[in-house]
Amino acid sequence: MVKVPLSKIWPLPGLVRAARGLAGIDQSALAKRAGVSRHAVMAIEGDKNDAMDDRRVEVLGKLQSTLEKEFGIEFQKATKKAGVGVRFKKP
Repeated sequence: MVKVPLSKIWPLPGLVRAARGLAGIDQSALAKRAGVSRHAVMAIEGDKNDAMDDRRVEVLGKLQSTLEKEFGIEFQKATKKAGVGVRFKKP
C-alpha cells in the first residue's frame, strides 16, 4: 500500500465534510451516490494523518467527483487573500 503525503492530496479531507454540509446531505446519502460505504465517508472526513494510503485517496476522489458533478460543489485552493474552502459553482 502506497502512502501519499497530505501535501499532495486534494481536496483536503476536512473539506469533504464542509462540502457535504453545503450540499445539505448526510454521510449515508453521499456514500450511496459515490458508491462507497458510510464508514469510508466517516474515515475520510475524520482523517487527521500526515499521509493517506492509496485506497483512501481513491475514495476521496470518488467523493470529490460526486460532490462536484451531482451537487455543483467547487473546492477552492488557498490564495494569497483567502484560505481553502468550498462553494457552489453557480449561484
